[in-house]
Amino acid sequence: MPVKDVEEKRGFFGWIERVGNKIPNPVYLFLLLSIIAAIFSMILSYMGVSAINPTTQEEVQVVNILTSQGIAKFLMNMHKEFVAFPPLATVFVGTLGLGVANRSGFLSSTLKLAGLFKSKTITTFVVFLIGICGNLVGDAAFVIYPPLVAILFKNTGRNPLAGLFAAYASVCCGFGANLVVGAADASLAGMTEAAAKLIDPDFITSPAMGYYFLLASTLFLAPMGTWLHLKYVEPRLDKVGLGRQQNNAQMDEDFNPVPTEMELKGLKNAGISVLVFLAVVVLMTFPGMPFAAPEGGTVVTGALLKSIVGLIFFLFYIPGYVYGKTLGTVKNFNDTIGMMTSEIKTLASFFVISFFAAQFLAIFRDSNIGLIVAISGGNFLNSSGLQGAWLLAIFVLLVAFINLFIGSANAKWAILSTIFVPMLMMAGVNPAATQSAYRIGDSLTNNISPMFAYMAIILGYAQEYDKRAKFGTVVSYMLPYTLWFGVVWIAFLVIWMFLGIPFGPGYPGLM
Repeated sequence: MPVKDVEEKRGFFGWIERVGNKIPNPVYLFLLLSIIAAIFSMILSYMGVSAINPTTQEEVQVVNILTSQGIAKFLMNMHKEFVAFPPLATVFVGTLGLGVANRSGFLSSTLKLAGLFKSKTITTFVVFLIGICGNLVGDAAFVIYPPLVAILFKNTGRNPLAGLFAAYASVCCGFGANLVVGAADASLAGMTEAAAKLIDPDFITSPAMGYYFLLASTLFLAPMGTWLHLKYVEPRLDKVGLGRQQNNAQMDEDFNPVPTEMELKGLKNAGISVLVFLAVVVLMTFPGMPFAAPEGGTVVTGALLKSIVGLIFFLFYIPGYVYGKTLGTVKNFNDTIGMMTSEIKTLASFFVISFFAAQFLAIFRDSNIGLIVAISGGNFLNSSGLQGAWLLAIFVLLVAFINLFIGSANAKWAILSTIFVPMLMMAGVNPAATQSAYRIGDSLTNNISPMFAYMAIILGYAQEYDKRAKFGTVVSYMLPYTLWFGVVWIAFLVIWMFLGIPFGPGYPGLM
């Protein structure tokens, strides 16, 4: 091992990387986790481990996966679990559109415009700001954004892994913040209201109940993430040469950093096509149209966000096609089929990793281990005796821990809200503050959880740039974001509470 690799792998994060990288391939990681989860399901089942689900008041027991029936069910559903793996459809459909945008030259020219920022600080800040707001498009942000930023960094002479990690960390750790109210705020608010009515039957929630705090968090976290990335993460990557293997991080020889006159014309035409497309989407939200608000709901809760994967396909395909027609890289529709086919080939390793990741998640889910961890953690916090802002801080840490085992924000909140919303209301904490604290904890550990479905994606992309970037490597570079975002965001929450600033319009921190 080169001397600089040995030097850089000292210390805590170096230890994390060494330990994590004992597993030579992500496939081995998910195989090992599957075996461990299955064995623990058998042991905990024999021990009679169980918990009472506060939502249904029914007993939840650990299910032994290693019974004849459990093994048969696993084998019968292997293909179904793979097909139903959450990122699979999103990645595949998004990549089809991305292939046209990329191979027509549109993406490269667009990145030239983004790369015109002479300041690394400004470029990195924009990356973090967009990433933090990525939850507006739901899970698609985890799929589309990191590889795009990696390409941007590569073609502007920066380390592509630095771009990949910055984008993934910003989307994951900042998932609970945003500049505007999104679908997640609406879905969580509904569960918050149901839980709050256990104490106050007249309590009404709003999707904007935590908006002030989430808006301020976005403006606070983006510069903090930028500082951390430029001060520690990217220099550490460059110091060991990770991501620079085989000159991957160098600009392509034929890459001209300045857009030509023809490229600018193509970008102009493509930009017009994007505006037309967005205008059509807006028109489709009018009454009687496909994306109109459902009865008793809003556009946000209707078909619009449920169609985001298909919309992203067109958002890439249309400007890519228009750009290609302008520059001659696309002569007819048949050319775009070849582009899509070529781009899909780059996902081969992702599909392999996803197959094994899907099997592990199925075992962990069916064993009920994750659900029991969530319930037990909730009961522990309920008995802690802490009050106010400090209770919220501990609540964030508990949610962040549970998030390592249960990735779905709605699934966790369906359980935890019934415990903590009423409990904290009794302690004088407004449900808006509780929900905002939940959004923090639900964000902090996304990027380091091996059970987070999109970890498979980031591992696949990382190894495209450097084969040495294994699971331990990714986690060791993700941990600084988790730790810093955690410390700073929790402190921000505590200060917010002590200052008595409302969390949203009409929703103070204390009852």
